[in-house]
Amino acid sequence: MSNSLDRICTVDISLASPISNDANFDNILILGPAPANPTEDVPAVGVYNSLEELTALGIIATGERADPVGVAARVAFSQSPRPHEVYVAFMGDIVDKESENAALQTVSAVLENALAVNGWYCICPVGLADEKVKEIIQWTETQNKLCGYIDKDPDKPIVDAGLYLRSFPFFPKETADQLENDIPAENLYGMAVAAAVKAMNYHAGQETWALMPLATVSPAKLTSTFIKKLEAANFNYVITVASKNITQGGKTGGGEWIDVIRFRDWIQNDMQVRVVNLLIVNPKIPYTDNGIGLVENQMLASLKDGQKYGGIAPTEYDADGNAIPGYTTSVPLAADLTSAQKASRILKDCKFSARIAGAIHVVEIKGCLTYEKL
Repeated sequence: MSNSLDRICTVDISLASPISNDANFDNILILGPAPANPTEDVPAVGVYNSLEELTALGIIATGERADPVGVAARVAFSQSPRPHEVYVAFMGDIVDKESENAALQTVSAVLENALAVNGWYCICPVGLADEKVKEIIQWTETQNKLCGYIDKDPDKPIVDAGLYLRSFPFFPKETADQLENDIPAENLYGMAVAAAVKAMNYHAGQETWALMPLATVSPAKLTSTFIKKLEAANFNYVITVASKNITQGGKTGGGEWIDVIRFRDWIQNDMQVRVVNLLIVNPKIPYTDNGIGLVENQMLASLKDGQKYGGIAPTEYDADGNAIPGYTTSVPLAADLTSAQKASRILKDCKFSARIAGAIHVVEIKGCLTYEKL
């Protein structure tokens, strides 16, 4: 290019690169004991695209000597559609040379190590003692994550009902009095895994965790009395309805719907990333009505996407034709802010309200047949 052009016109171009969104709300992390007979170095935390990648490490997925993690992974990859990625973390004697650290034998150390790996959202402990599962549940409550686990006794649950909003138990038995040794391995290690893989195949807001058809796991045959007991303890379970094995419940142990927790995590992250990108990509967002309006636009864009994915209700109308919006936002006017507030360069009082779309799980229909004219 001729330098003589610069005498008449100079053009400088900068790249306004947005931040990347590393959060993920679609993948599971299976956490279980290290394999009994590994054939290769096993990473403390790894991601796998197929069951064969795991079995190549010496992790047994079938038969009487199957590893809990192997069974759970087999159940995960048996769902339709198959997950693209399954994350796996191990506790115990890890062969990986980089992980030979006694500290990684504790639940907290393994979880902190797994947290450093982006890409997973729902942790599923398998083959671990109840005390360790309880630690995982307690840890999950401090994170923007979910935890799906197996609990065999609603009378003596691993954690009391109503306490934890980010963890959901699944009842693995085929009958209420089935002995633990008789529980199918797929149920004992894979039922929560199957539900998480199936539900998280959908974008946050598009799914409900009840009524999900699952493959590989065996359904339960339970009395109405025992089902009431499971529901009182916020246990999820699988039964056969119209020849399909489907999930029932769809709640966390704390009583909230699992899909609501997942959607809340997604929209919180989405709105944060949008606003941060606005502040980073632009040289400056002025503390004026125009600048505040740009922030509100990002809030609106996130809420609109939440509506598109089905987590937020659309605008609806009452019997009189009055609009009931799916969401509203409010931001302060620059003229109403003090000099001290503007000098702080912190924008507060940006608020929104949104109506949860929810989901229909049960339908009641009443009718009448008559010989009379209608």
